[in-house]
Amino acid sequence: MKRSEVANEYKWDFSHLYQDVQAWKADLAIIVKKLEEIITFKGKLNDQKIFKKYLLLDEQIDLIASKLGQYLHMGDIDTTNLEYQELSGIYSNTINQISSKLAFVAPEIKTIGEATVMNWVKNDPDISQYEYGYRKFFRSSKYILSARDEEILSIVARSRGAADDLYDLLAYADRKPVYITHKGQEAELTNALYSEIMEKSDPLKDQGLRIKVSELFTKNLVEKKHSLARVYEAIIHEAVEDVQLRGYKNTLQAALSGDDVDEEIYVSLIKYGKKHSNLFARYELLLKNYFKFEKFYATDRSLKLVKNVASLDKKYSVEEAKDLIRTALKPLGAEYLTQLEKAWSNNRIDYYEDTNKRDGAYSSGGAGVEPIILMNWDGTISSVNTLAHEVGHSVHTLLADSNNRYPLGNYPIILAEVASTVNEHLLFDYLYSIATTNDEKIYLLQNRIEEIMGTFFRQIHFADFEWTAHQKVENNESLDADKLADLFAQKSEEFGYHVFDKLDEKGKPYGWTRILHFFNSPYYVYKYATCIVASFKLYKDVLNQHSEQLINFLKQGGNKEPLLILKDIGIDYTDQTVYDPLIQKLTSLIDELELLLKNK
Repeated sequence: MKRSEVANEYKWDFSHLYQDVQAWKADLAIIVKKLEEIITFKGKLNDQKIFKKYLLLDEQIDLIASKLGQYLHMGDIDTTNLEYQELSGIYSNTINQISSKLAFVAPEIKTIGEATVMNWVKNDPDISQYEYGYRKFFRSSKYILSARDEEILSIVARSRGAADDLYDLLAYADRKPVYITHKGQEAELTNALYSEIMEKSDPLKDQGLRIKVSELFTKNLVEKKHSLARVYEAIIHEAVEDVQLRGYKNTLQAALSGDDVDEEIYVSLIKYGKKHSNLFARYELLLKNYFKFEKFYATDRSLKLVKNVASLDKKYSVEEAKDLIRTALKPLGAEYLTQLEKAWSNNRIDYYEDTNKRDGAYSSGGAGVEPIILMNWDGTISSVNTLAHEVGHSVHTLLADSNNRYPLGNYPIILAEVASTVNEHLLFDYLYSIATTNDEKIYLLQNRIEEIMGTFFRQIHFADFEWTAHQKVENNESLDADKLADLFAQKSEEFGYHVFDKLDEKGKPYGWTRILHFFNSPYYVYKYATCIVASFKLYKDVLNQHSEQLINFLKQGGNKEPLLILKDIGIDYTDQTVYDPLIQKLTSLIDELELLLKNK
């Protein structure tokens, strides 16, 4: 569907943020003016009144910056749009200038001392919401450099971080349409068509077609593998430099410190994922045996076990999907459902894919800015599930923002994927409860198993890959496209991919080029795995008619250490049994699927 054919309510409209670019630039100018006032506080922050003025001004800057940043998401609709590229550049320049000119703040507050600052914050109701933030600040203050060193790092931040923006440009902005002959007609290989072929083509006759389609679909990124390898190495080098400059032990410690997560949790997560990767292998071999493959390739793993299930294997309209999700989420209660309607109200979600639109889906918002969602809607049950997932984020944002003073509504990513995956559990339960045939149940079970494995095993696999890649650079090893391909292949084997036959003994898997988080959010993916573990606890609470547990979790936002918020709902990642409910549930789903297939 062309963008011009999409109904207006299914497209973003950010006019509530800014009527035009000039209004956006006017707000940017306000930030600069407020910054100039803060600069006059240099050397004076040890005065309690000046310190308070600084905090309030800084808050005003942050809230405006949230609006400015949200508006720039319009550039994701068309990554070739030069106007948004220019605005993004202006925004980055200004934020970097702010950071460099405010570089004196952290060292100066560190000098004032924890006892004094905490006393000021705790005893002043106007700024008491910053108590947690400064408790966290002083825990990591040993990694703060001198004022001059912090200023230098801020000044060069944009050039040092230039590689961060290159992935999107290489992956999306320069992407050209790819065409294939399908069903006798030439067609553009969109995400939707790719999924259709990989999932629904003939298992045996079309094995070669799936290989060809996969190659074509990833051609854009694979052809740029050498450039992307250099970009990735540069991103890791920047992280390693920060470790060396600030005195962290390694990049992992530096990345986890913001959430107060111990390295051992990350390490044990990877060990636990590998230990139970036999479930991944078991499921894939179930597919191989069912379809009677002699050779079983990774390009065969998306095949649907049943086809033409009228009630599910259909194209859902957006409104049909909303009705399904509303019903599925009824156990969460009226308060949640009210926020749900806000989350997907008109113009808050940009639904349909386009040639130069950014891939994937996300929810963005908070700090006084209503959340928005980017989708690439193809009408499948997968899109329905993605919508349920993303509105989980948006509702989390709405409840966190409305129940906390800024900045305590800003919840960290290690909490972010909990609510979204609870929604996935409930959507599956509802759809399974209304299934009337074994084929419907098989279809739903397959989807759910793949979603859980994708969120748990696949993300742990990715987490292990990027941790190892960072360790190599920390040890002064160079990275290139082939070394990264070999590493990706090694980690894939360790997480169950040994069940797949190799297409070409000389070929290399360049799947790492497709993982956006490696480039945009290093050490992010492990949080998907920890969050789905936590979500199973809250999901059980909902089933036991204690949905208030979930609501209370969402309302906490980020008002204290994330692991303490999780402990409030009974999640302790230092206890290995915390993973058992997920493993037990996944095992039971595979058992049930296996039984249904035997009786088919």
